[in-house]
Amino acid sequence: MLTIRVRKKKIKVVNFLIFILFVSFIIYMVFFAFFSLPFFNKSFTYNINLSNYKLSNKTTFKTRLLTCKIKEEVNISSSDKLIKKALNKDLTKDGFKLKNDKYVRTIKRFGFCTNEKDKYVKYHKKGYVKYKLKGNDTVKLKYKDNYDEKYITFKINNKTSRNVYISSNLNTNKIGTYLVKYKLNLYKDNNIILYRKIIVYDDEKPVIKLNGEDKITITYGSYYNEEGFSATDNYDGNITNKVIVKDDINTKKNGTYKISYKVSDSSNNVSKVYRTVVVTDEKKVSKSPNVTVKDGITYIDGILIVNKEYSLPKNYNPGVNEEALKNLKQMQADAKAVGLNIPLISGYRSYETQEKLYKKYVLKDGEKNASTYSAKAGNSEHQTGLAFDIGSVDRSFEGTDEAKWISENAHLYGFIVRYPKGKTSVTGYIYEPWHVRYLGKKIAKKVYESKLTLEEYLNIN
Repeated sequence: MLTIRVRKKKIKVVNFLIFILFVSFIIYMVFFAFFSLPFFNKSFTYNINLSNYKLSNKTTFKTRLLTCKIKEEVNISSSDKLIKKALNKDLTKDGFKLKNDKYVRTIKRFGFCTNEKDKYVKYHKKGYVKYKLKGNDTVKLKYKDNYDEKYITFKINNKTSRNVYISSNLNTNKIGTYLVKYKLNLYKDNNIILYRKIIVYDDEKPVIKLNGEDKITITYGSYYNEEGFSATDNYDGNITNKVIVKDDINTKKNGTYKISYKVSDSSNNVSKVYRTVVVTDEKKVSKSPNVTVKDGITYIDGILIVNKEYSLPKNYNPGVNEEALKNLKQMQADAKAVGLNIPLISGYRSYETQEKLYKKYVLKDGEKNASTYSAKAGNSEHQTGLAFDIGSVDRSFEGTDEAKWISENAHLYGFIVRYPKGKTSVTGYIYEPWHVRYLGKKIAKKVYESKLTLEEYLNIN
């Protein structure tokens, strides 16, 4: 059997090997037990208190086997569901897992925990890191307005840091609530997140447009025919189908009635407009008009009349009436003297010119609509040479200082506003504040003071 000599003693090789293995095992167990003990075990707690959320963080540092184990336990609270959801998403993205209502993350680093803990405490002690949103935490922004980013203040040890990453899902073209996220990086794996809430809203009321006039006169016992309406909204677009119409019209009782048109958009902005309907008394007694027809031209009580019922011959071409033109020029001059401009837009038109013009409007808007603002050839007052369009032939002319002046003063020069507001059912045409008809000063004054249309004044349909 093999032996070895140790200090003059012979020892069997097998026994020697067993001894060496035993000593090695003892040393290993002592080493393992020593480094397995958490001889470094420290905790640190800090809080973040912001206007839209609160966060409490408890971080524990343990050293084992030359490894620093960092365990973070985070509690968050927020009454804002959107921000709470965003925090959940961002913490999960940073490696946290939800366990028993806490977000937990464990990080391991090689070496001892002393330096890690000291750095952590330094960055989270009060005053070392300073941060604050510039401007308001919640910003209200009108639909389609531009967002003005106010940025933030972020300092580490009183030195401005640019380690800020900003991201957002903001869409100013869509009503809703959005977040702007500011991720402040302190050092590796250590961040602070701030949120700014952006509320995109719409406070603009929808627009209701009534077809025809907003004041209509109808005969006692007749049928009221709704001329229609449309409603548009800057965000929802066409919302005509949401308009609620209410009326209490009784055509068998004379009086004044109102029709209400109400609509709400998706942001609960409400618009309401009215149409006035006047039911006239059927029992009014008027004298029969004196009707004279000469060369195909109709005169009622000596006044040349042209409308949808009474027409002019095709060969009637008198040109512009010089007396009417003279008085028109005087009216324009007097208007100019008070700072108003009422240029002549259109005067005399021949049968052929009116025919072409009417066909053009029919192609554009259809015969039904065209007939509310344009006359067929032979039915136009412009063919008489006594009618003029002045100021502007645009709907925007209504309500202007010029339109008001014409309405109040035209009779002083022998003119009347031929198609007044709210009289479409009588004249057959929509309100035209620019269309004046020459009658002579005496008759024009009587018609003006009667507050009637020419048809009503002459007692004709």
